[in-house]
Amino acid sequence: MKIFAAALAFAMLASTSAFAKDVTYEMQVDGITCPFCVATSTKALKKIDGVKSVSTDLETGIITVCADESVNFTDEQLKKMFLDKGFTYRSMTRSEGCAAA
Repeated sequence: MKIFAAALAFAMLASTSAFAKDVTYEMQVDGITCPFCVATSTKALKKIDGVKSVSTDLETGIITVCADESVNFTDEQLKKMFLDKGFTYRSMTRSEGCAAA
């Protein structure tokens, strides 16, 4: 019984990250005008640990990122990252949860 309890406790601790809350970031970025632009920005964002998915609306220039709650983007971080890729970061909003995939 002690072994079962220890195994259960270990399994619960090991799976804590599976229960982490997700957050959605919506970023307004200028210069995202073609599929290559989308691929470039998506690749850069997906390199960040905790980013789960990235989608881009070419018409509005809004990039939506679903990430776990450990990801905390800053305006300065995003300005630099997008400028390095040739785009202009404008703003960001953050909300709890992500849309179902």
